[in-house]
Amino acid sequence: MPHGPKGHSHRGRGHRRHDPRVARTRAIVLEAARKLLVEEGPDAVTALRVSEATGVARTTIYRHWPEREDLLRDTVALDEPEPRIELSGDTKSDLIAMLTHMAEQVGKRRSARMMTVALDRAGYRGEAGGPHRDMVRRRLDPLRRIIETGVEQGDLVADLNVDDAVAQLAGPAFFQAVFLRRRVTPEFITGVVDRFVAGHSA
Repeated sequence: MPHGPKGHSHRGRGHRRHDPRVARTRAIVLEAARKLLVEEGPDAVTALRVSEATGVARTTIYRHWPEREDLLRDTVALDEPEPRIELSGDTKSDLIAMLTHMAEQVGKRRSARMMTVALDRAGYRGEAGGPHRDMVRRRLDPLRRIIETGVEQGDLVADLNVDDAVAQLAGPAFFQAVFLRRRVTPEFITGVVDRFVAGHSA
């Protein structure tokens, strides 16, 4: 079967995915969608609104995101770098440092909106919430690793349920920052960690 000059017929979809024009279009669309999400909420993230904001044809948007939930998922899925926190190896100190970093991030309007939508969509249409659940889990993974290290070091009880521990530690700060819109103070975080460590020390 002929394959055309220099095998061009094999370039196909893989080539298009790496096409700089395609990458630029996706970046433009997602940035506009993020702005709509932060300023107006998830209901504003539609192909029509994004097309109006960017000039990108709706047919192009639908080609990349056939369903609105696909677009919303990628809008929320910001590539956040791994927290650059100097961990000491002391479980209590590291928990305080990580929770402080997380509280600072979620206290920002954009991050708070993204996280709230991810949590809201985590149960959306059953299995469709999967990507959003994964997203929330990734955001909490650094905290999870500190807890697991604490168990391995013998600082925390061996039978500790790590999922419950993450919720007990991250939940109060998240509630303060996102739902009450209060600054999460160092004293608040230290109190949360102190109570957790006191209740789960080995």
